[in-house]
Amino acid sequence: MLKTKVEVLESGATKLTVTIEAAEIDARIKKTYKDFGAKYRFPGFRPGHVPRPVIDSNLGKEAVRSTVTDEVVNESFPLAVDENNLFMISQPKFGDVEGLVEEGKDFTFSAEFEVKPELELSDYSPVHVEIPFKTASELEIDEQINSLGDYYFDYKNAPANTKVKEKSIVELTMTVKDDNGEAIDALGVEDRMYELGQGMFPAAFDEALIGMKKGETKSITLNVEENPCMVTSFLKEKTENATFDVEIKVVKKKVAPEITDEWVKETLGFADVAELRVRMGESIEQQKGEAIPRIMENNALYALQERLVGEAPESMVEDAERELLQAFFTQLQNQGATFDAYLKAQDITPEDFKEDVKLQAIDNVKENLALDAWARHAGIEVTDEDILDEFKNSGAEDTDALFAEWKSQGRLHIVREGIIRGKALEALLKEADIEEVEQLAEKAEEKKPAKKAAKKSSKKAEKAEEKDSAEE
Repeated sequence: MLKTKVEVLESGATKLTVTIEAAEIDARIKKTYKDFGAKYRFPGFRPGHVPRPVIDSNLGKEAVRSTVTDEVVNESFPLAVDENNLFMISQPKFGDVEGLVEEGKDFTFSAEFEVKPELELSDYSPVHVEIPFKTASELEIDEQINSLGDYYFDYKNAPANTKVKEKSIVELTMTVKDDNGEAIDALGVEDRMYELGQGMFPAAFDEALIGMKKGETKSITLNVEENPCMVTSFLKEKTENATFDVEIKVVKKKVAPEITDEWVKETLGFADVAELRVRMGESIEQQKGEAIPRIMENNALYALQERLVGEAPESMVEDAERELLQAFFTQLQNQGATFDAYLKAQDITPEDFKEDVKLQAIDNVKENLALDAWARHAGIEVTDEDILDEFKNSGAEDTDALFAEWKSQGRLHIVREGIIRGKALEALLKEADIEEVEQLAEKAEEKKPAKKAAKKSSKKAEKAEEKDSAEE
C-alpha cells in the first residue's frame, strides 16, 4: 500500500514523497530471503531452506535489505507518479534515502522533477476554422485542365535565333575527351535531348551553354573534382579534366496541347470537354472529401494554440524533436531514400531542415498543451474503463493482461493523456465555427509559416533517388 504526498517547491519543481507501509516491507524481505536461498548454493543446506543468518553471513548483512530497497524504489515510484496523474518532463532526482528498509518499519523516499505545466488559454470560445468549399469551383476545374499541359505536352523547334536560357531544352551532339585527348565513347551523344538545370551535368557546363544558338559549337573543359555531378562521378579516376565539345542542333520548346473535344476524345477517352469537366469536378470533390477532415483538424489546432498563454517548456520541445526525427528517418529508410536526396528534392539545407523540425516540435507541444487546457476547462475525464477500451481497440490479444502490465509499470497516464486529447479535439471540432472559403491553401501559406519539413512525405526524395539512378 502506497502513501504519497505531492508538493510544489519554490523552485517550481514538484516533489513526490512515497511511503510504503511496514507490512509490505516485511513481506518483501521475507520473499527476498527465500529467493536468495533458492538462487544461491549454500553448502549443507537444501535450496529454499537456508536460515537467514547463513545468507547474511555469506552475501553480506545488508544484501537482502539493499535489494529490497532498490526494488521498492524502482517499482513504487512509477506507480506513485501514475496514481497522482503527474506528467514528468524531466528526469527525477531522488533525495537521500535514510538507510535501507527495515522490518517492522514504514519506508519513505522522495524525488523531485519537472512536470508538464497546466497552461491556460486566453479564450475558451469556439474556434473559427476555414475549410475549402466541398464542391469543385469552375476555377479549380480550369486549373486542373490547364495542368494537363504538364503531362501531355510536345516538343517543337524554337526559331533558329532563339538563345539557350536557364532550364532550356536543347537537342545537342557532344563528344567528351580526357586529358590525353582520347574520346570517352560512353559519354558521347548524337542528337540528344538535354534539359538544363537538372543536375546531370555540372552547373558550369550548363552556364557555358547559356546564350548559344542553333548551329553554334563550343568546347568546354572542366575539372572533374571541382564539378561534382552524375557525369563527373563516372569520370573520377579516369581523368583530371574533361573536355566537352558541344554543338547545339536546335533549341526546343514545350508546347501544351489545345484542349478540344477531339483531343479529349482521342487522348483521354471522354466524349468531349464538357464530360472532362464533369469528371474533373468529381475527382476534385473526392480529393476534398478525403482532405477536408485533416484540414479542419489542423486549422482548429493552430487556432487553439494561438490562444495558449505561456511558452512551451524546452524539455518537451526536445522530446518532440527526437520523436519527429525518429519518425522521419524511419520513413526515409522504409522508402529506400537518403537524407541527401530528400534535401535535394526539397531544395533546402541541413540547417533549414533542423530549424523546420524545431519549429514543428514547438507547434506540436503548444497544440498538445492547448488541448490539455481545453480538456480541463470542459471537464473532460478518462476512466480506467476508457483506457481498457483503448487497449481492446489496439488489437492486442490479451487486453486485460496488457492493461495490468501497463498499470503495474505506472504507464497508464500516457494512454490517459492521449485519450483526453482525443476527446478534447473531438469537442473542439464539434463546437467550431466552420467557414467554407476559396483557395484556402494560399491563405494558409500566408497565415502560417512552413514548419512541416520533417513531417512531409519523402516521396520527393524517393523520386530524386530514382532519377539519380536512372541518370547513372
